[in-house]
Amino acid sequence: MLYGILLESARDGICLGYGNQIWKKIVQELNFEHESFTTLGRYEDNLVEKIAECLADILHEGTPEYYMQFFGECFVRFFTNYGYDKILRVAGRHFGDFLHSIDQLHDSTKFSFPRMKSPLFHVLEEDENGALLQYKSRRRGFQRYIVGQLKECGSRFYHEEIYVRIQEDLSTNEYTRIIFRVDFNNSAAKETSKRLHCFPNLPDITSDTFFKVFPFCVLFDPSMRITHMGKSIKSLFPYDTVVNGRHLDEIFRLIRPDIPLEWSNMLSYGRHIVFLMESRIALRSDKGTKSNDGTVTKKPKTTAGMTGSSAIRLKGQMKWISSWNMMVFLCHPILSTTEEMMNIGLTLHDLNFYDGSSEILIAGMQHARQLQAAIDKQHAWISKLQATKVELQEWRRKGKRLLYSMMPRHIAQMLQQGIVANSICESHKLITVLFCYTLDFKDVIHKLPPNEIVQVVNQMVIIFDQCSDKYDVFKVETKADSSYMIVAGIQERVPQRRISSSSGSSIRSSIGGDSLDEILPGMKNPLGLNQAEIVAGLAFDLLKQSKKLINKMSKAPFKVKIGFHSGSAVGGIVGHKNYQYCLFGDTINTASRVTTTGDIGRIHLSATSWELLKDSVYFDTTPRGQIEMKGKGEMQTYWLTGAKDAYVEHASIIDSKSETLENGFLSEYHPTMYEINDRKKSLTNVINKLPTSSDQCPFSSFRSPPSFI
Repeated sequence: MLYGILLESARDGICLGYGNQIWKKIVQELNFEHESFTTLGRYEDNLVEKIAECLADILHEGTPEYYMQFFGECFVRFFTNYGYDKILRVAGRHFGDFLHSIDQLHDSTKFSFPRMKSPLFHVLEEDENGALLQYKSRRRGFQRYIVGQLKECGSRFYHEEIYVRIQEDLSTNEYTRIIFRVDFNNSAAKETSKRLHCFPNLPDITSDTFFKVFPFCVLFDPSMRITHMGKSIKSLFPYDTVVNGRHLDEIFRLIRPDIPLEWSNMLSYGRHIVFLMESRIALRSDKGTKSNDGTVTKKPKTTAGMTGSSAIRLKGQMKWISSWNMMVFLCHPILSTTEEMMNIGLTLHDLNFYDGSSEILIAGMQHARQLQAAIDKQHAWISKLQATKVELQEWRRKGKRLLYSMMPRHIAQMLQQGIVANSICESHKLITVLFCYTLDFKDVIHKLPPNEIVQVVNQMVIIFDQCSDKYDVFKVETKADSSYMIVAGIQERVPQRRISSSSGSSIRSSIGGDSLDEILPGMKNPLGLNQAEIVAGLAFDLLKQSKKLINKMSKAPFKVKIGFHSGSAVGGIVGHKNYQYCLFGDTINTASRVTTTGDIGRIHLSATSWELLKDSVYFDTTPRGQIEMKGKGEMQTYWLTGAKDAYVEHASIIDSKSETLENGFLSEYHPTMYEINDRKKSLTNVINKLPTSSDQCPFSSFRSPPSFI
């Protein structure tokens, strides 16, 4: 697991370098729950690689390795926003010093990122032209990421032009181990080192003096056997515990760095790497405080340090003493509260005076409660932020559903991109326009009270909307005279999403839980019908469902006329405050004339629509002859008489889906304002269920198994 600050830095770099739209595509492709990450949150290790692969796929240039290096550079830039650049600037006088200090820099961030599994950086060799840097980690695929970090740190903080290449790959199944050759001007660092390392010629100190100066130390020989242990450490173990002559690994467990506890590793890593060890054997349980009367008050031992067990952790550096041919571990105990000191039996007197351990501990105790309160407040804020993000995503989905119901999808996306609404105008070479007129609706208006009129209109719109939601069409408007207008053939300029075999997410999750209007056209048109065939299928469905619309005056179904015509039109956004997508052109008028000259209960179509249906394997048509139309003269028209066997099978699937929706899924009730004001009135024959965002396409049985990401 890695911290979200790595992912957030990659997001920030993509937004700055390639734009917010590219990042939104990545979020959509990889099916992220949110568009941003929590810096202190924990995420899967492979997410950075997935983002790099997806970015290369979307941009169609560069490789994932190139973008991993780019993300490494972004991390350093992003890191500075949190003030950590100050730590990097004081890491060393020169870039070579910085390479030696990387491990200490990781150790300094443990309070901000306590669960961080930091990699190991170790300088193997260095010369005037650069250094060999070893990188070791349990993570995979971060080599180029490290290259980007090194290059950005060199140029940003040390004004050095850094060249980094992979000299040797020693990775195993367990670890990634890379030897980098880092080329830079290292001559100044060498000169500074010679100038600062001019020591006076003094006699060697005795071992007695050495161990008085360093009460927290462990001395061991090349066979890794302990020769001596500092008095402050030795006093923590039981009196009868024998430590001298025992192997170091028997007494202590090496926690950091993650290397075998061997003499050669101590010589190699001891110069610049911070070591952390934990005692393996139990500490004394009888150490207490002495009172004035000479009695000793024993302290019960429960926990110590960060481990929650009777153990102590020691942190420090390995130093080789050439005159003794031994290695000494110069360390200090890891303590944070007085309770820990009491549990392990330490006092302030036992701590080193020269390194400020006692002062740091006392100051830390004073601010511990404030720090804990701040951490708790931060975690509460993070939880609230995550809940707010979920709520924001839900409102965005609702806004999109509302927007896509008002205008075609590609027009809505143009508005979202900032294009001025009234500047949008497009020409459609061929569309098919359908009208559905309810002839005896005027009788209802004159004879029914207003609340029942609204209920009838609500019933009609809901039933017709349920029909149109199954097809790749766009509803333009519903007028007060209960006329219903549908258009097919308006280009949905939406790029097809890739199918990923690596994603197990569902269709609904991949499209963000949006309504059927947001599903790709191919999902609503699995048969590959042309626009006239789509409208023909819808016309039959509208005609069938219209029988559910009962005229309360005549107690019979409403009289419905349906007709459609195909031709060219112009579309665009009108209005300054309340946007409305409108279609203009003779095609709209002709479609209306075709509908009005038709017969009740039949589907009338023009000659241009018939041209699109004459070779159809799904529908049958019959010539009607020349019909006089207002303002058009005589026109050849046709009747849509029925569906062929090839389509009947799919029509039955549509019916079964509709029944399922009505019986199970369509449970969201949308009452009119009159129903809200008068709940006691019973509503007969009112369809009160609307499709929810979880409804599926009627042709979902024919979609391919892989899911979209």
